Amino acid sequence: MGELVSAPLTDPSRGADRSATVALRGLDPQLVPADATLLTWMKLAGLSGDLLTATDLGAALHYRRLQELLELRLSEVARFAAAHEPSVPRFARNVRLLAEGSLSFADAMREPPRTA
Repeated sequence: MGELVSAPLTDPSRGADRSATVALRGLDPQLVPADATLLTWMKLAGLSGDLLTATDLGAALHYRRLQELLELRLSEVARFAAAHEPSVPRFARNVRLLAEGSLSFADAMREPPRTA
C-alpha cells in the first residue's frame, strides 16, 4: 500500500520493462497481479488503464497504520523513560511530557540537567 500511495504501479504482466520497473521498487513482479486484484476488490486501489493507484480509502488506511506504528513507538519511548525515572528523574519527566505534548522540545532543551 505504501508503494501505491507514493506512486502508481504499472502492470508488470504487460512487458519485461514494466516488470523491471516494479522490481526496482522492491516488489515481486509475479505477486503484483494477485495483490492488485485483492486491493482492487477491497477498494483500496483502482486501475486506470495499466496503472494501479491507491484510492482515497487505501491512502487513508495506509496513513492510519503509519500513525498507529508511530504512536506505538512513542509509547515505547515514554515507557523506557519511565523505567529509568528513578536514576534520571528530570529526563524521564521531560520525555513523558514531550510524548504527551504538554512540553515543547525547546522548553525541554532549556531545562538544565540536574546533577546528583
